Amino acid sequence: MRLPKFRFYIRLLYAFLRKHQRIIILSLAMTILFVILVPKIIDVDLVRPRQKIGLVGRYQPTNLPYEIASLISYGLTIPLPDGSIEPGLAQSWEVRENGRIYIFTIKKGVFWHDGTKVVAKDINYNFSDVSATILDEQRIKFELKEPFSPFPVVVSRPVFKKGLVGLGDYRVRSIKKSGQIIHKLVLVPAKEEAKPNLIFHFYPNEEAAKTGYKLGEVDYLEDIFFPNELEGWGNTHIESSIKYDRYTAIFFNTQTEKFADKPVRQALAYAIDKKWQPRALSSFSPDSWAYNSMVKAYDQDLKNAKNLLGQNGGQVTIEKINLATVPSLLGIAEQIKADWQKLGIETEIQLIHSPSEEFEALLVSQQIPRDADQYVLWHSTQVTNLSKYKSPKLDKLLEDGRKTLNQDERKKIYQDFQRFLVEDSPAIFLFHPTVYSISRK
Repeated sequence: MRLPKFRFYIRLLYAFLRKHQRIIILSLAMTILFVILVPKIIDVDLVRPRQKIGLVGRYQPTNLPYEIASLISYGLTIPLPDGSIEPGLAQSWEVRENGRIYIFTIKKGVFWHDGTKVVAKDINYNFSDVSATILDEQRIKFELKEPFSPFPVVVSRPVFKKGLVGLGDYRVRSIKKSGQIIHKLVLVPAKEEAKPNLIFHFYPNEEAAKTGYKLGEVDYLEDIFFPNELEGWGNTHIESSIKYDRYTAIFFNTQTEKFADKPVRQALAYAIDKKWQPRALSSFSPDSWAYNSMVKAYDQDLKNAKNLLGQNGGQVTIEKINLATVPSLLGIAEQIKADWQKLGIETEIQLIHSPSEEFEALLVSQQIPRDADQYVLWHSTQVTNLSKYKSPKLDKLLEDGRKTLNQDERKKIYQDFQRFLVEDSPAIFLFHPTVYSISRK
């Protein structure tokens, strides 16, 4: 019964298509041309949403912060928050001669941002004292002079071809530099994904960064220590976070007569009211697989501090301490000064802009290495040992830790290291710093 009506609509549609076929064909052709040609005519990157981010620091293309470098590329391995690793560009690796030789096998089908296939000869870490040999298109061998168990973490550093050509989710569109110092870095998605462009502006200090935010140069600020002046700024959101990969501490120059004795250093540690949160108990992050939470905490104990200094019937051996620090930690230095005053010790605070070898006591924040190996920070042979601390026992633990492959054995070594380090107190560990992210709502 309904067939005649159906035929009627078919004839009507056919008549419509015949009458307007030129317009329909032209419209279809224009749509196809639009889809094909517009992306070639219009730069899609220019119309993509943008995030303008401000950071404080002076960086070169070779030392970008890991948070940025890892957007552009990745290494043979990828570091995890606890200091362990997972495969990155390498699908697997082999360890020989107790950690002296490492052979990495690169994943197949990985391409650089310029479209070329990644092969073993592209890996260009250029380590000193490490011999690199290309075994074939997929395998590269690193030969070290002696066993070094943290090496798989070392090769988590992102790899690049010339011009910061990488492998990651973002590629470099442009870099603005003064000499080798980067002022502006523009990253765009490496693939056609629903991700924004990232425009990084680098500022010499926090004040310049906050001014850039006020002027609208950036809409986000990262790792800001003093956000107060922006708290009342219109349409602004401020969020805090804790940097467990850093700690703030007082480093004593243990080569001076004043701080040569452990009881003196311990007394100064006990004198401080460590009310800052979260506390740093040692030079290790609490996120680390090797962290030891059972070290001496040095909670404030003035009676014990005075006993250690020999002030119960004894004679004060320290009358004044010169405490060097950076401007961002001046408030903390003032609190430490007040606490040491309770022991009858005067403190003269000296503001510096970078650590110097010539100091009595130094209040600064320090980056924690990704791996548990802290040889460069505390071994007596290292110029980066801020306290100039010398301990044959701890030197041996540090040497054993970087030669031991088994993680359970390494954990025991580094937990012993933390216990002895905190006991000797070449530094007073205070807290993990809080930083602030600022954004427009």
